[in-house]
Amino acid sequence: MKKLKKRGAFELSMTTVVILVIAMVMLALGLVMVRRIMCGAIGLTSTINQKIHDKINQMFEAEGGEVQCIGAGTETVYLIPGKVNYIYCGINAPKDAEYIISIESITDDAKDWIYGSEGWKGTVSPGDTQPKKILRLKIPKDAPEIPVIIHIKVTKNEDGESKHVATLDLDFQVKRIGGLRGAIC
Repeated sequence: MKKLKKRGAFELSMTTVVILVIAMVMLALGLVMVRRIMCGAIGLTSTINQKIHDKINQMFEAEGGEVQCIGAGTETVYLIPGKVNYIYCGINAPKDAEYIISIESITDDAKDWIYGSEGWKGTVSPGDTQPKKILRLKIPKDAPEIPVIIHIKVTKNEDGESKHVATLDLDFQVKRIGGLRGAIC
């Protein structure tokens, strides 16, 4: 009878050791996976910023002008429900000036989606190619798939004078993405 008790106690301790080893391996793998995901997310953010920068530069090359905005071209730009969507403009300043980009109007159904401040104001120098974030839209998950039209006005203060630079209509479409694509992208 004593041998069975010792043998049972020995088996229990071996099982405990095996479980602890497996738990440590799983913890290490989990930490590696989380680190990879976080590093990938940081890389993805810089990739998105670069794509926005490239898209605005491409619009300047194709259409010219002093101001170009995402949504002003012929390609359909989608806004994703359940996320914060950003609207960007680029300014190709011929000389130092203070620019003001104001939101004149937005589709009635989308007015409640504005998140934070509207428009942009700042000094732009020649060669400054950083996209300017003019609007954030926090679109609810249950938002209807509708077109969103944003009417903007751009003015600049140069040498003490206020000058009208451009008036643009930005066209967007609210569109849902699939569950798998939403999880990956």
